[in-house]
Amino acid sequence: MTLWGLIIGESEAAHRAASRLQSDQRRCTPVHVRTATEAWQWLDRMPEGDHLVYVCAAFPSPDGDPDTVLLPIVDRFPTVRIIILTSDPVLDGVAGLADGGKLDLIVHSDSLNSDFFLQDMSDQVRRFAESSGLGYPRDAPTKETFIFSTPMSDDEVMAQIVAGIDDCLGYQPRVTVPPGVRLTIEGTAVEEAMLSLKGAVALERESHAGDILMHHATTGRIIGLLSLTDRREAFFTSRTTTEVTGIRLTFEQLNRVIRTRPETALLIAVLLIRSLDRRLRRAEDIQVEKIELMAQLRREQEELQKTYADLQAARAELMGRARFATLGELASGVAHELNNPIAAIMRSVDHLVEDISLAFENGDEMRAASTALHAALHSSPLSTHEVREERRLLTDLTGDALLAQRLSLAGVTAEMLETLLPRRMPSGRRSRLIEEVERASSIGTGLRNLRSASTRINSLVDSLRSYARPDGDPLADIRVRDTIEDTIRLLSHRLHGIDVEREYGDLPPIVCHPAQLSQVWTNLIVNAADALVGAENPILTVETSSPRPGWVRVSIADNGPGIDPGTLEHIFEPRFTTKAGRVQYGMGLGLTISRTIVERHGGTIRLDSHPGGTVATVDLPLEGP
Repeated sequence: MTLWGLIIGESEAAHRAASRLQSDQRRCTPVHVRTATEAWQWLDRMPEGDHLVYVCAAFPSPDGDPDTVLLPIVDRFPTVRIIILTSDPVLDGVAGLADGGKLDLIVHSDSLNSDFFLQDMSDQVRRFAESSGLGYPRDAPTKETFIFSTPMSDDEVMAQIVAGIDDCLGYQPRVTVPPGVRLTIEGTAVEEAMLSLKGAVALERESHAGDILMHHATTGRIIGLLSLTDRREAFFTSRTTTEVTGIRLTFEQLNRVIRTRPETALLIAVLLIRSLDRRLRRAEDIQVEKIELMAQLRREQEELQKTYADLQAARAELMGRARFATLGELASGVAHELNNPIAAIMRSVDHLVEDISLAFENGDEMRAASTALHAALHSSPLSTHEVREERRLLTDLTGDALLAQRLSLAGVTAEMLETLLPRRMPSGRRSRLIEEVERASSIGTGLRNLRSASTRINSLVDSLRSYARPDGDPLADIRVRDTIEDTIRLLSHRLHGIDVEREYGDLPPIVCHPAQLSQVWTNLIVNAADALVGAENPILTVETSSPRPGWVRVSIADNGPGIDPGTLEHIFEPRFTTKAGRVQYGMGLGLTISRTIVERHGGTIRLDSHPGGTVATVDLPLEGP
């Protein structure tokens, strides 16, 4: 195994370096090449098992800067020592080598004739042996330590310093002071230093928050020495924390010791460097702790903010629940107050039906009118398609489109009219009979609306009461279209100018809480009506269907402007509303309540929206909750 050293360059400095290294081949065999290309040719031929110890390259070089020439060699031989010869006063192009820790030795060409060059190269060979595990050659120079590095402890170093001081100045009396004594005072001049032989001293500094303990374990053994270096005022207050024994010297006495005892001066420097090192390390540790504490504080602040937001939401929810509880109490009172007048209205409707029926019993025309009244009173709502079909049939039957429209609005169907009108009847009598039928049917429709309104008021009160007492609205078998039609009828004032399209499928009854479902339809239809404000041709489409066996689907669609995606994802959140064309947090409970009601029934509710329309879809199971 051979240890090789490679010298690269054709400058005069490279030749001198090669000559000096070739004169001393005891530990490493040098090889001199002129260019980087020749260097790689030689490296490719280097015998396997041999070691490349160092590369000594001269710069400036036509091959490029040091990084360009030497980094590829370092990549192939990671343990190689890099020595740079330069004739320039300032060296650049070494960022990569410096970053990789490979600027092992830099030599100016004027220093090549010095004996120190060979000594430095010998040290590089020794360091290569250390890092590669080859061991020291027998004739290798003794391993040298840094001049300020000593295995002695602080107490041992201090003992030697005191011995040197006593030898130089004569025996110095030892001073003993109790805890709490200030050895230096912040902001005052320092003229003496205190060598602490035993005890502990802390450094303090004043602040607006009071005296702050800055250093304790890192104070050092020579108090006041740093302030003496440039005759400045004390930066800290040094205060004993235990009984302290020491030697107090003026700066003139210290000067005398340092001038006459270089070995003592070196030991003083060792103590000073150790103290500064501990203080700097502690300061860096404190900085790291500060950063970690700040990061922890930020995390805790974020958690507190989240907790605060959760508490705010919980508070709002509790307030909402409190409002609902209050609403339930108010609803009970309102129900109690309304029960009697509602019952009176409903009894009056029943009496009116009986009285009008009796009045219509005399004569064929009156009996026909009575039949029309009862038919209108108990009729079911028709879809938009069915209404159009009835108007067409009535027009065919009467020959008058305007009359057919009036009859349709009064609730008269073609089947009813055809049954009530004899085939052969004088035209005058026929016209009077049609008028009586129309009038009676209008009365029946009005009575039906009055009865429906009374029932609806009662149901709404029960619905309000059910918010606080969910069992207050009993289950019932109902037809979904009936609850929807009742809602549309009672919201007619909100639907003025809106074309309501009905597409009712032939569906079986479902088991549900009728008042609660009416509340859902009310919320959805009111939202759709609000979305259609200002629309050119507003259309509200209500459709019922069966998406799959055992289920009913209700779709309520509008051709309004739609809801943007950012708003749509919050649409079911409590207190979130888009009313009046703006997003705000107010009551905004309609859709939240609707979803709660639908989910209690075992169903689902969703909103799909795009520019030009929004569709609310509710799916409910037939068997109910």
